[in-house]
This record gives sequence, C-alpha cells and structure tokens, in this order.
Amino acid sequence: MIGIDLEQFTRDPHGSGIQRVLQFLALRWPTSVPAHFLMPDPDRDGVLIQLDPATAAAIVTIPFSGLPEDADLRAEVLAAIRHTSAPRISSAAMTDEYTHWLLPEVSYLPSVLERFEAARSLMRTAMIGYDALPMTEPANYRFKPGSSAWVSEYFRMLAVADAVACISEYSRDVIRQRLRRPESALTTIAHPGGDHVAIRSGHAPERTRFCRVGTMEDRKRPVEILNGFITAIEGGLDAELVFVGRRSASKDAINKRIDSAIDEGYPVTWIQDASDDQVSETINHSSVFLSFGIEGYGIPVLEAIRLGTPVVYDGIQPAADLMQGRGSTRVPASTPDQMAEMFGEVTEQRTGLRHQLEPDAVPTWQSFTEHVVQSLLDS
Repeated sequence: MIGIDLEQFTRDPHGSGIQRVLQFLALRWPTSVPAHFLMPDPDRDGVLIQLDPATAAAIVTIPFSGLPEDADLRAEVLAAIRHTSAPRISSAAMTDEYTHWLLPEVSYLPSVLERFEAARSLMRTAMIGYDALPMTEPANYRFKPGSSAWVSEYFRMLAVADAVACISEYSRDVIRQRLRRPESALTTIAHPGGDHVAIRSGHAPERTRFCRVGTMEDRKRPVEILNGFITAIEGGLDAELVFVGRRSASKDAINKRIDSAIDEGYPVTWIQDASDDQVSETINHSSVFLSFGIEGYGIPVLEAIRLGTPVVYDGIQPAADLMQGRGSTRVPASTPDQMAEMFGEVTEQRTGLRHQLEPDAVPTWQSFTEHVVQSLLDS
C-alpha cells in the first residue's frame, strides 16, 4: 500500500503548477496500485485521513473550480476534508499500514518532513522533484525566520530519497549537481501532461494579443516582457499584452511596475485569481503565448498549444523545448533590444506560427502518473 502525503496542500491550497500535478496524480492513479492520499484531520492532532484517489482529486481540484475572488480557499478545502467519511489513521500507525511513501509536493512543514524521515527508515520513499532551488533562484524564496532548518531538511530529503521523479531534465540536473544527489540513486524524468485542456481551434483576434500566464517571479521575466512591449508600442506596434497570474509574493516592485504601466494607459491587462475557464478563454483568444526566463517545466505552454495558440519562448523552458516546431518557437529575447524586436517580428509571423501547432503531441497525464508510480515501485 502506498501512502501519499498531501498535508502541504491543505496549508496552502492555491492553484499552482504543483497542485495541477497533485490533481492529475490522483485523477490518473492506476486502480491496480493500492494507495491512500493522506490529509491531516483538521480536528484531531496526529490523525491522517485516508482518501481514495477520486476523493483526493475532488478536494485538490477546489482551487481550480472558479470560486469567487474573495473566497477563503483554505476554509473551503478544510470544509471538504471534514465532510468526507474516509477512514482515519494515526501518524504513529502509518508505518504498519504502508510499504511505500510518496511526497509529491515541496514542503518545509516539520510534520511532513518528520513523517517522511520516519517512513524512510521503514519503507521505500519517493519524491517528485521540481524546479527552482534556493541556490539557483534565491529571489524566488522568502523564508520565515526560524524555518531554515526545515528548508534544509526538505532539500536533504531530495538528496537521499530512494527515488525522485523529476519534472524535467533541468530539474534532474539541478538536483544532482546542487544537492549532490548520487548518480547511482534512482532519479528519473516524468514530464507533466497538458491533456487536461481539451483541444480547441484558436481565435485570431484582429489586433495582435500577447498572453503571458504564471506567477510574477523575477526568473520568469515579467518586467522584461513588459518593458519590451512598451518599447514596441512606443515604436508604433499596434498590439495588446495580457498578464494572467497572482501578484508577486517575493518582489513587490514587479507588481508596482505592471500596475504603473496600466495606470499610464498602455494596452496592458492583468487578470489575477483567474479560474481554469478564465485562463483557457484568455489563452484561446490570444494571438501568441509568451514564455521567457527560467521554468522548471512549463505546463501553461502545453495548455496554450492545446488551446490553439502558438508559443514563443526563450531561456530555460523544458516544456517549450519538448514542443519545439510543434507549437512552440524559440526566439532570442535575452536583451532589452531583442525583447522589443520580438514583439514586432512575432506579430508579422503569427499566422505561420499557428500553422505549426500539433496539439496531439502534448505529453499526457496518464504517462506522467504511470512513470511516477513505476519509479516508486522500482525504488
């Protein structure tokens, strides 16, 4: 029996790429492999609720379900957990129940890491390896005072777990090089899917519309994209730019720069706290999807291709590289001048880019989940 720890989700249930992974890990979990997705009982310390994959998927889907912007997501998730009649187990008894343990999230919670350490001495353990590390992307991290020991513990677990299924070659290489995970340790690659989005024909608006989806982090170059766009507009380009994503939690200057451009009247729109449907509609009605900077993988790239919108990218972009020539096109944009020129060049090429789309070639969640399961069983 496999135990899958989802406590981190219950603490911070916002719709992110990692939570998309959790959602489809549960939705595509093979019926032939017994497993419980475990969440802590909100009303009983030291007690875990043993959810079947379908119930876990329904709960993990809540952040993507289009709740009102002012909704308290954590309260909604806790209410759903309390509503379930699934069996409970004490944390102390888990080592008698399970033969394998999977940590599919990034978590610095002492309770999560202590459970993993307890499991590591008695059963086979596995983790999913994601992208940014504090030593590669320090601007992406803001640790609370007193948390550094647990941050260190999480990354130690990535180095010593019996198996790590990484979301990309980039993720694997960083974990091996920076965390010194042994080459002999089972470290595989499982590409997340994009087939949660139905294939659609893209709409080609008369006015070129560029779309960028994702959190506002330095490594994803939102300010550079914005500055290049403004330069192109001031040079005579007739186009608009749409940002979709939450405000930056690590650098407020990013938020202020985007707000300022909107206030100054540039054709820029910023959609925050969007539901799945809003994200899909925005991408589907855009001319070009932008993905620049450093991505550990890039699920929105796959979503755009499924939705009929070609992708233009540069930097470390594993998903875009996978789909190069089949929906994504690398365009140099590492300098301010290149970024500004990109907008004009892509506007002229947008029809041709659309003809390259191959949405059927996007990786599937079934393949991803099967790979994670196999890595755990092979550990």
